[in-house]
Amino acid sequence: MKLRFHTKLSYGIGGAADNAFYTLFATYQLFFLTTVAGVNPVAAGTISAAGSIFEVFCGPVVGTLSDRTRHRLGKRRPFLLAAALPTVLSITFFFTRVDLPATLRFFYYFFMSLLVWFSFSLFYVPYITLGADLTEDYEERTALRSFAYVGNQFGMIMGMVAPSFLAGFLASRGVGPGRTWSLIGLLIGAVCSLALLICALTVKAPSSLLPPGRKALARTHLSVRGVLRDYIAIGRLRPVIFIIGASLLFLIANTFFDSALVYYLTYNLLFSESKRALVLLLFAVSGILFVPLIARRAAATDKTATFWHGMFASGLLAALLFLPGLGNLGTFSLLFTAGIILAYSYGASCYWQLMPSMLYDVCEAEELASGKSHAGSVISLQALSESIACAAGAQLLGIFLELADFDELLAVQTDTTLTCIRACVTLIPGLLLVAVAGIARLHPINKNSYARIIGALEKQRAGEPVDLTEFADIYGRKKHD
Repeated sequence: MKLRFHTKLSYGIGGAADNAFYTLFATYQLFFLTTVAGVNPVAAGTISAAGSIFEVFCGPVVGTLSDRTRHRLGKRRPFLLAAALPTVLSITFFFTRVDLPATLRFFYYFFMSLLVWFSFSLFYVPYITLGADLTEDYEERTALRSFAYVGNQFGMIMGMVAPSFLAGFLASRGVGPGRTWSLIGLLIGAVCSLALLICALTVKAPSSLLPPGRKALARTHLSVRGVLRDYIAIGRLRPVIFIIGASLLFLIANTFFDSALVYYLTYNLLFSESKRALVLLLFAVSGILFVPLIARRAAATDKTATFWHGMFASGLLAALLFLPGLGNLGTFSLLFTAGIILAYSYGASCYWQLMPSMLYDVCEAEELASGKSHAGSVISLQALSESIACAAGAQLLGIFLELADFDELLAVQTDTTLTCIRACVTLIPGLLLVAVAGIARLHPINKNSYARIIGALEKQRAGEPVDLTEFADIYGRKKHD
């Protein structure tokens, strides 16, 4: 099904909410907690991890509920509308500095972190799943996600770049850091909410997006046992295993890079707010510039191959930039930093532009295997892996900083601390991206195998028998022996 430009644009606007929210917390959550709110690094890592772990429980429930929803706006868009208000409130309250004793301050941010990630889970899985619902066309899904990725990059500018510009601007006018970050939280929260409302209200799609013959889940009572049963069945599928494995490792790498980058610019390079904002702007803009390159390469070859090639090249280059001597380039530090940004940005662009489209294809593979559509459950399982990865990445980064003797009260950190920070934006994410490439290379769904899946699905939906032993290359032999 070919989509109209208006539909792609409206869907793409929703991507701004997704990434403004995500990059704001991936980049500044630990930084805000340790340098503004006065929380020590390990406790800050625990707060960050707790929110992500809480999303592990919220995501599956929201995904399953959206699969079973019957509403005049469809299955997914009501969740986007419901998330608009809690999103702006939770982000604003999280980035508000509170003058409380250390223990009470910890519990305040701990609770706010849970509220933040509940708000995120309320719209994230339904938004991503909406893309799978809109079209089953292999190439059109990549085009749709290209629009979403441009929206993502605008969201990155808001969530990653705007805070540095605003912090510098407000500081020059005598506004304190506590007040500054409250205003930043309010602004980014409002942008996220507006994007969600625009997407939910303007995407032109029928209320029921199920193709003829597709079996939807019955609107039955939601049980924990039923959700777990669906997840276990889905998680055993070979395509799901590779997708989840690649996502886990990439998102650990992404948490390290995004969060450590601010520390690197602040402490290793001693950049001012304005210089820091320029580097972060380069990160966001480079992602937009990579969009047509990645889209053309995926169309000319295959998105799975384009994905793992990009991950390998990006990871190898990022890891090499940790070589001794490259961190002390004096006047060339800005150029070296641009190299780090571009090296990582290409791999990150491949992930955010292609991974959701690859995940959509897995939804059809799961439907063929199970006989029913569980798109929301499939995508929420992947979102669950994202939550686990972000929690692990945040906790590990906090531990690394603590072990490296990071002291938030020092403007100049020790050599050990600076080396650790540099490793967290080069060597560690680089090696993880190379591992992602190795896993993605084994992913069994490509352009040809997806065409076979769709052909078999059309037969299945028409009531004709389908022999799944013909798909042993996708599902594995053991399933059918």
